[in-house]
Amino acid sequence: MPKIVLIEDEIQLAENTKIILEINGFNCFVANRGQEGIDLIASINPNLVICDINLDEIDGYEILRQIRSNPLFLNLPFVFLTARADFVDKRRGMNAGADDFLTKPFNAKVLIETIQARLAMSSQKKESVGIEIKKNAIDVFYHVSNHEYLTPLNGIINLSEIALDMVRNKQTSDIESLLEGIYSSGNRMLRTTRKLLWYNQLSNSVNPWKNVLGANSQINAIKFLHEIVDSVTKSSLKIFDINIKSNVTYLYGYDENLIQIMFTELIQNIVNFADHNRKVYINARFENDFLVLIIRNHYLDNYTITTEDIKPFYQAHNPKDMNGTGLGLYIVKEWIELISGGFEVKGENQLFDVIIKIPVSL
Repeated sequence: MPKIVLIEDEIQLAENTKIILEINGFNCFVANRGQEGIDLIASINPNLVICDINLDEIDGYEILRQIRSNPLFLNLPFVFLTARADFVDKRRGMNAGADDFLTKPFNAKVLIETIQARLAMSSQKKESVGIEIKKNAIDVFYHVSNHEYLTPLNGIINLSEIALDMVRNKQTSDIESLLEGIYSSGNRMLRTTRKLLWYNQLSNSVNPWKNVLGANSQINAIKFLHEIVDSVTKSSLKIFDINIKSNVTYLYGYDENLIQIMFTELIQNIVNFADHNRKVYINARFENDFLVLIIRNHYLDNYTITTEDIKPFYQAHNPKDMNGTGLGLYIVKEWIELISGGFEVKGENQLFDVIIKIPVSL
């Protein structure tokens, strides 16, 4: 049922309009004051807003300005309801981003037709945006796949060719470094392939935890984390100073492989993109039956990122042109949300925080 916010200070008109909307299959939420309407829109995320222009304290134009300043409501259908709809008012409203006007008094038929038309246009717009997003994702995936597969594949082929020549010529004294390079390139391809498989799982609504819920397992979370840090940083050419502080001991009922994947992706993110000349802080603690893990580090470049930015293949869109698929943090975020946990990312002025919350016991 479509949700509509009606902002109208004439109480009787608001009540009558609410009845008309609900009879016609809409779920109507009413606010009689401007700020109340702004708060209501933010809390329920409606499909459409009907707003009177002449309100006390905050008028309709200011409400529209504040709503349009929020990226979440940039395309929210917004219809002005007013007793005066001359050319000047309409121009001002349209310049502010209004979609339509209804002039008081109005009849029920016009009201419903206007709403239906605006909802239909909004649906078409979302569909067009969805098609464009899919097209961009395909383009980005092609770019990422080429880089993330061809680079290590070239390494494997070229290093293998050199190693074969050395073996044929019985010059094997320095072959160990070549084999390490081949092994490293193969692991990079394996990580990329696994991420794409996990992403495909999520895209098809497959819950990776479904077979382990209630399992009788016990994981020493911090010992596990130390081992992953040692393993990931050992394979890196950079030297990291990672300080782990914790009062956490065990997690219960989890699949060890999934926890390893999540922790590894978080640490790998640091190794790939953080400034290795700055210390990395990892704090883990118990909080209301949750493990709270806070990772703080400094990125090499200065840009802003929020939790909302963590989307499939986002990394490839980054203007700093970092390597990677951009799927690592997205997969961790989605997996955590599937077990009613919390995931938050904050990045600004080179300081980057990742905060996760997962239940101590599944």
